[in-house]
Amino acid sequence: MHNIYDILKETETNLNDAFSFTFELSENQRKQQNQITVNKKFNKEMCLQAEQAFLNSQMLLAENCSYSLNDQNTLLNHNALIVGASGTGKTTRIVSPNIEQAVGSYVISDPKGSLYRKYRSYLEQRGYTVRLVDFIHPEKSCHYNPLKNIHSTQDILKTSAIIVNERAAHGTTADPFWDSMTTMLISAIIAYMIETDYQPCNFSSILKLVREGIRKSEHSKISGLSKRFQELKQKNPDSWACSQFENVNQAPDKTYHTIQATLAAKFAKFDTQELQILMSQNELDFIEIGTSKTAVFVTVSDTDRSMDSLVNIFFTQAMQQLCEYADTECKNYRLPVPVRFILDDFATNCKIEEFPRMISSIRSRQISVMLMIQAESQLKQGYGKDAGTIISNCDTYMYLGGNDLETAETVSQRCNKPLSQVLYMPVGNCWVFRRGSQPVYSRMLELRPLSDAGLSAEYPEEIAM
Repeated sequence: MHNIYDILKETETNLNDAFSFTFELSENQRKQQNQITVNKKFNKEMCLQAEQAFLNSQMLLAENCSYSLNDQNTLLNHNALIVGASGTGKTTRIVSPNIEQAVGSYVISDPKGSLYRKYRSYLEQRGYTVRLVDFIHPEKSCHYNPLKNIHSTQDILKTSAIIVNERAAHGTTADPFWDSMTTMLISAIIAYMIETDYQPCNFSSILKLVREGIRKSEHSKISGLSKRFQELKQKNPDSWACSQFENVNQAPDKTYHTIQATLAAKFAKFDTQELQILMSQNELDFIEIGTSKTAVFVTVSDTDRSMDSLVNIFFTQAMQQLCEYADTECKNYRLPVPVRFILDDFATNCKIEEFPRMISSIRSRQISVMLMIQAESQLKQGYGKDAGTIISNCDTYMYLGGNDLETAETVSQRCNKPLSQVLYMPVGNCWVFRRGSQPVYSRMLELRPLSDAGLSAEYPEEIAM
């Protein structure tokens, strides 16, 4: 009998087994790609204008601290880590001014939903397509179905792993054997739904199929679910979904029922009317974000963690699809319209799968992130040793003050100032660090309200290269 980890490794790399599955997807993918090609040609001039406006603009951080967004001139990335305690002005004095720049596309974490309400009309007046993905009130959101953004067996395995490994994102772990087996069963069911065009294709349907997996009797491997896979196997002997299910279905009764019950428990929380509305169709085209001026506001609860795996899937799919599109379809492997991810409360919201790896490579695709955290310790709690990778891949670091001693000590070393001077820094002051430049001690920007005409306030235009 094969070791379970050998089986997983084999399923991840054996693309020949996935041929029939990817072929089923190809018709819809070709239609989508044709539409994208038409839109790309139609919007070519707009893309050039949007890119030029972005490159001619600045990242606004503090007084006399506005930095060029032309990475080919500065030779720096646009990734920025903003560190400051609650109430130090991360949203009002940093996020808001940069949204008001209205350059490039945005994916914005909006825990309270206030930024969407404030800037929707403002951005629409400037030619943006504005979307709201609301994980707090899914019935009010634009439709998003993560299963409709799956294009390969790798996507299936990744989505399944995010759902199963939710505990790891919160700092707890389980026996890897059970996680691996549960991932395999989810992967089999998702692949089955796509191969057979099962409708509705959503998380509630996954739960329905999982419940069909209860075996008819002891020492019998027959269930309603196994019969479905048997029928699929007869139609398509090379089915990847069937091969995955067979790996799980060979387990003894006690092991199998534990896997089946674990999976049912994971998906029970997604079996709500609101999420069925959210996933009833898919209006969100991640490629659109990189080919036209688009602003996606993502409302995520900062107190309820039940939707974390779904939010994780959203951000993972967004970054990966944009990177893949840049690598396979774009000139010089750069998105036509630069994209900025502005992630407020980054360390306290859900953990994004493979984010440390992504942040190391997104610059060349014209993708950047602006991360807001309260202290470096939060980042370490969420990402462990990878926190250092995230910090080192942000060429801009900004400290707004706070009571965390460890963070203050780090900043003290960065600016070569006494710890007391950093720890007791006056409210409204800040330190700005740019790779290759001396640190700057400055005042934060003063927020000015939008005018009735929807025009932004004027911010300093000084450019520090």
